[in-house]
Amino acid sequence: MRPAWLNVSRRRFVIGSLVALVGLLAIEAGVILIWSHRAGPLIGVQTDSVAAAFDRPPAFPGYQWARNGWKVPWQELVTFDGARHCSWQSATFLNIGWPLGTRAIRADQSRLYVRDPNDVVGYRERLIRNATIPHDARPTGYKLGSIQIYFSPSDQDQAVYLVAPAGAERWPRADPMTGCM
Repeated sequence: MRPAWLNVSRRRFVIGSLVALVGLLAIEAGVILIWSHRAGPLIGVQTDSVAAAFDRPPAFPGYQWARNGWKVPWQELVTFDGARHCSWQSATFLNIGWPLGTRAIRADQSRLYVRDPNDVVGYRERLIRNATIPHDARPTGYKLGSIQIYFSPSDQDQAVYLVAPAGAERWPRADPMTGCM
């Protein structure tokens, strides 16, 4: 008869081996698998570039963002695709509570930014896909894998910067907020 602690150790070894194998397979497939005891997994999300994460925007409630290592609720920060019934699904909307950290329950408690590379909403001209981050831009603490959100005091009322290892994008603010009926 085996001691109980030996069975527990064997189970942990098997589970740990499976987790390592899944991680290696994900890396081999070119997909980043990120796991944190605080932020949780991002499975199948490539975060080396903003385009890799948002060329095919996620449906609401979108990806799980984190701030300073902790999950944030969608009322605080959410990225999602545009409404299909208006043919806006190629656009990504970023809604963030304002001031930062606010859990917005009303539109006047948040700001909306739009990534619209196909000009389905009318923001393509203001989108900068290879943006230079202003010298006064600072990280907000919000992250999606390796993508970070930056604001610049000199233009935070006009845009937000999404910064990844492969470059940055400047998403224009929708002011007044844009919606589809």
